[in-house]
Amino acid sequence: MFQNVSFKKYLLSSAIGFGLGGALWGWSFSLWATRATDFPLTIPGAVLLTIFGGIGLSIWSKNIKTILKTVGFGLAGGILGFFIAFLGIYHLAIWGSFIAFLFPNSIINLSYLPQLGITEYWLNFLLAGIITSLFYALALKTKFWPMIWRGGTGFVLGSLIGPVIGNLIGNAVNSLFVSYLVTFSVIGIILGLFLAWGVYKNLKPIT
Repeated sequence: MFQNVSFKKYLLSSAIGFGLGGALWGWSFSLWATRATDFPLTIPGAVLLTIFGGIGLSIWSKNIKTILKTVGFGLAGGILGFFIAFLGIYHLAIWGSFIAFLFPNSIINLSYLPQLGITEYWLNFLLAGIITSLFYALALKTKFWPMIWRGGTGFVLGSLIGPVIGNLIGNAVNSLFVSYLVTFSVIGIILGLFLAWGVYKNLKPIT
């Protein structure tokens, strides 16, 4: 499917797609969020992230049916994953905070900077990432497990690293809006890199 693209180019296109979707997710979140600690896995966020991410993940197929299928499956998986993660908003957040307490020097705690709080929901991100990546695996006909663990891991790492970068840059320019854009963009980029890694290595294209 991706015989004419190198691994680096494929990573780049996926990172751009998911990064753009993430930035728009951050923008949409800023429109309604009343507090920086509001639950971040919103349905508008799922829609924006998976539409642009799906395009970035499948554009090198140069097949409109494949692109639409990838976007459609990713959209369905993203909405379902974000919704199920919302159902576990409190239980998963409590367990996530408890695990963070057990590892006080981990990146989980480093992400708790004053301006934007997302890290407490890292287990919710894990669940959403697993479900979303499963649907991408179905669309692109890759092996399930390599996509599932990469999608879950990528979304968790994004939720941990994104707030660190977003808060630092947002605080530097004194803008919560910038924190939103940078944080969610980084989350999208990291997820996109991990998903592209899973797709590319399992399709084994010729470069």
